[in-house]
Amino acid sequence: MSCKNYTVDRIEEDIAVLFDDDDNKSALPVFELPENLKEGDILQFDEESETFIIDHESTANRKASIEQRFKKLFKK
Repeated sequence: MSCKNYTVDRIEEDIAVLFDDDDNKSALPVFELPENLKEGDILQFDEESETFIIDHESTANRKASIEQRFKKLFKK
């Protein structure tokens, strides 16, 4: 199975702006993406089935990492 990862940068009306791991930008209609999509979610695109799924584990890990950085930043 071949997958590519994307991060949801923002949602503008009914368009989601995504960045892949190489920082390439894509804009897709929200209706083509999983329900309950939120900014900051990590998506996996399965090239064989041509579908996106939310990678909840990677999303949670990234959010925890960002929170840790903010805590360190504001301790100073």
